Amino acid sequence: MSTYRLEFITPLFSRGTYDDRPEVRPPSMRGQLHWWFRALGGNAIEEKAIFGGVHGGAIASRLVVRVASVVGTVGSVNTLPHKPPGRASPKTAFQPGTRFDLHLLTRLGPMERRLESALNRAVEAWLLLGTMGLRSTRAAGSFRWEPVPPMGEDSLRPPKDFAAYESRCSKVLEKAPLRFALLSQSYSAPEQARRVVSDTLGGRDDNQGQGDLSQLNDPLGKIGRGERKTSPLRFRIVGIGGEFRIAATWDARTDITGNRPSDLAGLIRLLDKRKPALGSQLAASSLAL
Repeated sequence: MSTYRLEFITPLFSRGTYDDRPEVRPPSMRGQLHWWFRALGGNAIEEKAIFGGVHGGAIASRLVVRVASVVGTVGSVNTLPHKPPGRASPKTAFQPGTRFDLHLLTRLGPMERRLESALNRAVEAWLLLGTMGLRSTRAAGSFRWEPVPPMGEDSLRPPKDFAAYESRCSKVLEKAPLRFALLSQSYSAPEQARRVVSDTLGGRDDNQGQGDLSQLNDPLGKIGRGERKTSPLRFRIVGIGGEFRIAATWDARTDITGNRPSDLAGLIRLLDKRKPALGSQLAASSLAL
């Protein structure tokens, strides 16, 4: 397939074997592509044909993910940048500016065109809207990307401006059970935007927020008491031409998330009232329609 150079614009909290040694791991990226394939509506038969599986007879994966030329600085970074010192929960991470080459290859002979198209769509969705690592739904692990020569005919190019970005996202998500919005405010630095999306509701010191979110089936995810739920609302910081904006994606698969459209509407109302730096942008976006 293709090779892409990724450069992180927000910290990458990607844990390796040791907590103090973050790693860029191919299985993590493979997992991201797998998630986007499912979220875009890929069926179980196509999924197994591309990613492999053991149920109903073992089949090897057709997709190979490799990482090369990792260059970056490792240091302590706050996972909760909106919190004051002492409560910001710092962890060892790759600092912004870390970059590496991602090789996406197929094997075991030519792939059927429909499978190739479905895989390419998942790759493009992840490049446009995906993230990596811990706190990834809150825009940690956001990155820029570009194809690396020699570029094949399937190599993707990044959008040149935000209008093109919105158009590309709308096209790749067409008929998918996902909703997307590019929020309106522009930031001069990606960490400013990450601080905004980190400051939501339901933290350890926000009992009222926890209760309100519980009534909405935890639309920001949940951790605790043996339960873990990934947030159906995902954020990505997008940087184009020195400008940074927040992209929001809502996973509308009720059978997977347990959330209804009314839960998203209720969440936006809560954020608009209590966390207007983010909530007002969501309330003015297409996600509120």
